[in-house]
Amino acid sequence: MNKIKVATFNAEWMTSIFGGKSTEWDGTIHQSFPGRKIGPITLAPIGNVPNLCKRIASVIQQVDPDFLGIEEGPPLIDQMKLFVRDYLNNGYAVFQSNKRDQSIFMLVRKSHAQSITQVLPDDPELALLKKQFNYYPWIGYQLKDRKKHSFYRIPLVLKFKPEADTELQFVVVHTKSEYSLLQKKEQWEKKDKVAVLDALDARQKLSAEVCQLRRYIDGQLPTNDPKKGLVVMGDFNDGPFQDQMEEEFLLHSILDELVGSFLKPNSHLTHAMDPVKLAQEWTIEFPDPMQDDKPNKEIVDHILVSPSVISGPDFSLVKGSCIVEHNIYNNACAPGSSTNRELRPSDHRPVSAVIEY
Repeated sequence: MNKIKVATFNAEWMTSIFGGKSTEWDGTIHQSFPGRKIGPITLAPIGNVPNLCKRIASVIQQVDPDFLGIEEGPPLIDQMKLFVRDYLNNGYAVFQSNKRDQSIFMLVRKSHAQSITQVLPDDPELALLKKQFNYYPWIGYQLKDRKKHSFYRIPLVLKFKPEADTELQFVVVHTKSEYSLLQKKEQWEKKDKVAVLDALDARQKLSAEVCQLRRYIDGQLPTNDPKKGLVVMGDFNDGPFQDQMEEEFLLHSILDELVGSFLKPNSHLTHAMDPVKLAQEWTIEFPDPMQDDKPNKEIVDHILVSPSVISGPDFSLVKGSCIVEHNIYNNACAPGSSTNRELRPSDHRPVSAVIEY
């Protein structure tokens, strides 16, 4: 049996290491970054960009994946290729979805690249993930109330065919974490109408994206074909006030929505991590507005697999192999790096798993 290691890693605004530029990029990795504001986001200044690149590369090299999904990659594929050339020994082929300030990439070890086909965003097969789709805001029900939405970051889809008759499809996802007017505990407790409705709208957009992705997955796995497997991985950020939205407004976790229905067993996804381990894990720490901004740890980076990858004859998830790579992440951090962008490789920890074929 052969083995591949797959991983997902949100590398936190990699555009910063290229000066936050796309159209006016000078073709280099900058020595420093003065900081930049992008909409409501303020990118922190970075005094030593090459050192930060080494931290990011150290994580990737130690995880040593064959297939690495990267979220919050740079806008341009040439920027990622330059990073791979200068900091990863040019050991990976680079694939990108649509161009964004935070782009989705997959790095594929070059020894496997000849077995990879990318399904491009303009391919009719990805119509569900590219086109606009409808949703109704919380207090709307008439046709005039209906809104349109689309993926800001179109999921990246690659097909790995180690043999002519087998296929393992990778879908790399970064859900659009919509900022809303609901920012403080007091707004929620007072049920500030404007803020709560805005937050509900943001959550419904997320749910609409995952619903489209779910339809795509169902279409990829209509029958129980052991020679066809599917891996969905990436950053599934549900946004703030997730628990309150679920408890009081019945807007359930987007990850629960993604898993699918047991009535469609061929496409019902399973988390690659052991349940006991999953219940205790986390990949990101952030101030929780509902707990007076106390640090809160959650797992928002995931790897999910189709039934044929759990224990199939052609693809088989190695039991217990899915982990959050805390030790590797910690080794790449400098002391006192919890909030300093320059001293940490990212604000997310990578997640990895091993699949036999």
